[in-house]
Amino acid sequence: MSKPFPNTLFLQANFAPVMAECDAPELVVVTEGELPRDLAGTLYRNGPNPMFPPFGDKHHWFLGEGMVHAIHVEGGKASYRNRWVRTEQYEAQRKAGERLVPTGFGEAGVAGAETIKRNVANTNIVWHAGKLLALDEGNSPVAMDGDTLDTRGSWTFEGKYEGPMTAHPKFDPRTGEMHFFGYMAAGPGSAVMSYQVVDRDGKLMRTDMFPTPYASMVHDFIVTDDHVIFPIFPATIDVERILIPRCGDKAGRLSRDCH
Repeated sequence: MSKPFPNTLFLQANFAPVMAECDAPELVVVTEGELPRDLAGTLYRNGPNPMFPPFGDKHHWFLGEGMVHAIHVEGGKASYRNRWVRTEQYEAQRKAGERLVPTGFGEAGVAGAETIKRNVANTNIVWHAGKLLALDEGNSPVAMDGDTLDTRGSWTFEGKYEGPMTAHPKFDPRTGEMHFFGYMAAGPGSAVMSYQVVDRDGKLMRTDMFPTPYASMVHDFIVTDDHVIFPIFPATIDVERILIPRCGDKAGRLSRDCH
């Protein structure tokens, strides 16, 4: 039996999860006039949408499973469709019928859940080279069908790059190329970044790995005609520091200089 979601800020009101997948073939347009009949296209939206309640009170908005919403406009009509992104994490939990992977930093999951690939695919959604790509910051993109929103699976650019991909790639309007990067590209806490260029047809044209001064959360980057700039801000990521309790040693004992 599914339990109710707790009364926390990011699980209620406008942030409350949508618990149903549905298709609305013809939406009522509440406005004056009509939709232009020559207007045609689809607006996609992606965001965290937890499929089961969290384990405790440490739920973090970033860690809910991704759900993609699509509004399609054509011939003066509008339709709607939504689907969860069928990642490995989603499929394992749907099969079990309960939450296995925590949605709070520092929380432990169900025994055995450490083997489940943590991919929420919930941060952004982009269209490139005939593929709808659901993105988060720490994994390969997940390819989806642009019409049905069916999940096709993790996309590794024909096996040429299997590392993390930023949720904010850049697109060259002249060439159709997609530029992206990945931080902690050599594993959690690693001070290594990657940089990739994919052509308009989805072929990986360039991939580089390079060291950074320290592991940092690099949320975005800058691309110009001649340079690519990666701002390494002091939002550092240190796995050992995360695991050791504040003001304590590795065994959790408080040190004398705690204040």
